[in-house]
Amino acid sequence: MKEAQRKLAITGWRQLFTLSENRIDAEDRYYRLLRSADDMEREGLITSNEVAQARSASRDVVF
Repeated sequence: MKEAQRKLAITGWRQLFTLSENRIDAEDRYYRLLRSADDMEREGLITSNEVAQARSASRDVVF
């Protein structure tokens, strides 16, 4: 069960990451990505190391 939730959460995160800027502005997407990574960590779906990687990737959206 947990593995299925993990896959769904990560898939959703990746879809948000790859959204076209025409559909959502970069700053909003950045904060949504951070919030999503924090939620996944809180639910035990990803590790703190994976959160750090997600945060690093999220910065690429804005900068």
